[in-house]
Order: sequence, then structure tokens, then C-alpha cells
Amino acid sequence: MIRKLVDVEVHEHATLAWSFVYFFCLLCSYYILRPIRDAMGISAGIENLQVLYLVTIVAMLALVPLFGWLTSRWPRRQFLPVIYLFFISNLVLFYLAFTWFPESTLLSQGFYLWVNVYNLFVVSVFWSFMADVFSDDQAKRLFGFIAAGGSAGAIAGPTITSSLIGILGQL
Repeated sequence: MIRKLVDVEVHEHATLAWSFVYFFCLLCSYYILRPIRDAMGISAGIENLQVLYLVTIVAMLALVPLFGWLTSRWPRRQFLPVIYLFFISNLVLFYLAFTWFPESTLLSQGFYLWVNVYNLFVVSVFWSFMADVFSDDQAKRLFGFIAAGGSAGAIAGPTITSSLIGILGQL
């Protein structure tokens, strides 16, 4: 069925499917976090959003060179699991921090900034990985389908969030 949609060779099926699912999960996770991020960002007042945008830019300007330095020194096979474990552990730490300090405006703003940084880094790590996995010819043929996985995840994430709010309520 995929061959009717995409010019994919038999030996590429598994890699293409995993890449599609990988990007689906990545963007789905972001779009689940995004409404939470937005609520946290405005918790100290909507007038503070400009400052949060500015701090996000400054944080990215500081972190991108560090990120480039790290990726140039570690092999991809080691770096990818480490970067994703780092972000997963951050989510666990934010969960614990919000459990202990549920009314903390500073923590809410920190989460807002973290989600912005998370989104930029995990998407760039994903496409860097895809550029390493696929040749130029494969990229031309397959990246559109992989991007569709991200689009599907961007649709599924808000759907999951709205379904969970219906079940759990606003926490």
C-alpha cells in the first residue's frame, strides 16, 4: 500500500515506517505539551509573554553552540539516546516539581521555556538523524512521507489532549 503513495524500495520499508512513527510520536508529544505550555506561560500574566519569548531566544543562542559542540564529539548512536533520556528526565523532574510547588509562577515560566527549547531541539535532532540515515536520493523520495507522520502526530496530539481533559478534567 505504501508503494502506491511513495516511491519506496523493498529494503526501505522498515526504515521508512520507523521514521514515520518516530516523527509522529515526536510531534504528537509536543502538541500534547503545547496547551500545557501555553497555560503555564500566561500564568504570570499575558503581558510577560514578550519577556518569555526573549528569554527563549537568548537560551537558544546559548544552547545551540553547546549542542553543536556535543554532537560533533559524540557518535550518533550514543548521542540520540542520551538527548532523549535527558528530555524524558526533565519531564519527570517537572512533574515532581509541580507536585511539590503547584502554584509556582517561576516554575510555570521555566516549563514554558523548556517546552520551547524541547521542541526546537528534538525536531532538529530528528532531521539531523534522518539526514544521516537516508541518502540524498532517498531523502528526495521519502522525506515527504516522513513529514506526513509529523503532521499526523500534530493532529493526534491535540486530539489526545482534549480527550484526556474530558476524562481527567483540568488538573
